[in-house]
Amino acid sequence: MILRFLLTGTTLLLLTLVASVGAAASAEPNSVPLTALENVRAYAAAARADGRSYAVDAGRLYRGSGGVWELVAAPPGVVVNAVIVDRADPDTVVIGAANKLSVYVSRNAGRRWTEAAMDTTAVGGVTALALDAANRLLYVGTDADGVYRLRDLGAGSRSGLIASGHLLLKEPVLEIAADSTGAGFAFVRTQGNLYRAEAFGLRWVAVDSLPALPTALDIADTSPPTVFVGTAGAGVVVSRDGVAWRSTGQAPEDIVDGRSVISDLAVDAAQPEVVYAGSVRTASGDLHPVSSRVAMSTDGGASWSTLAELDELNAAELLPVAGTTGAVYVLTTASRRPLAVGGEPPLNGQQSTERSASGLSGTQLLAWILAGNASAALVILAFGEFKGGARRLQSGPHEARRRTAVPPVELGTLKAG
Repeated sequence: MILRFLLTGTTLLLLTLVASVGAAASAEPNSVPLTALENVRAYAAAARADGRSYAVDAGRLYRGSGGVWELVAAPPGVVVNAVIVDRADPDTVVIGAANKLSVYVSRNAGRRWTEAAMDTTAVGGVTALALDAANRLLYVGTDADGVYRLRDLGAGSRSGLIASGHLLLKEPVLEIAADSTGAGFAFVRTQGNLYRAEAFGLRWVAVDSLPALPTALDIADTSPPTVFVGTAGAGVVVSRDGVAWRSTGQAPEDIVDGRSVISDLAVDAAQPEVVYAGSVRTASGDLHPVSSRVAMSTDGGASWSTLAELDELNAAELLPVAGTTGAVYVLTTASRRPLAVGGEPPLNGQQSTERSASGLSGTQLLAWILAGNASAALVILAFGEFKGGARRLQSGPHEARRRTAVPPVELGTLKAG
């Protein structure tokens, strides 16, 4: 009886422990708003309003839709520094490592990764990525070895990324932009120069026709593609061929007054006509910024309106919410925590797909079912032991009397007196 109680008690303890672990794991938050991230260094917006965007926060990769973001496991030992989403296949994601000259591609939204290392003896990391989804060309910018051109062979029997070109630069690559319409546009920006791809990235030429120093870059998948370049002092300029440039239409005063630097440009990939521009204005003859503004165009740069003015904050990068006009996050020079301007997407009670209708995850629910079954088994066994013990107690006096009674005497051994 004691052994049965010990075994049953041990089983119950283990199952209860499993239930506790499952409950604790399920109780941990599996999603956070984008504004909860503290050190965002890269961002790739979804190509559709219902798609998932990606962000890199302190070397970790996050995936989000609307206001809900979750951690995505990167390859072991990889510090993520760049990310891009395939506009033709939203499940295909490419990340670049900060601690090695390698990129990693996933064809299933980050569940499994395949490495493609750059064929070089240089030491450094990946700083920027751009994917021409129509021509299956991946451009990889680095901090010490220029730009690599890789062909994406897809996920078939001859899958993988194959190196097929290299642009050697003396400066770190800050931005790369490519269209996905089939036109084969690609541009690379460094601290002081802009380069244009020719022959689908097999050759590169320096762009020397800009009115001022380039400071920001993006491409809209219009027909033909529209290249947007921000400048230091000449506002935003656009081109439909990458050769001839013109100023955009009417803009807020401090974007084109000659004392403003366009700090970033961001096209909403789900709405190519929607463009955001961040500007930092300096005082005359002074390099220190005095004001900052976020402007928006809903007609491909033909006209602009002020979306937000940032008091004592300077816009550094813009993170648009795919398909939501006017909703954009801002990273500032003082903080890499996303600041929502123009409206932040609510969480809307969205939960992980692992949640059941009762609010419990599958693991948590199974753990509690096991613990409940173990508890019921213990009760049944205990009740059985109790009844068996009672029967033994009732039969105890009879057994004692049987043990002390005079043993029977065989007939024939008695003699008459």
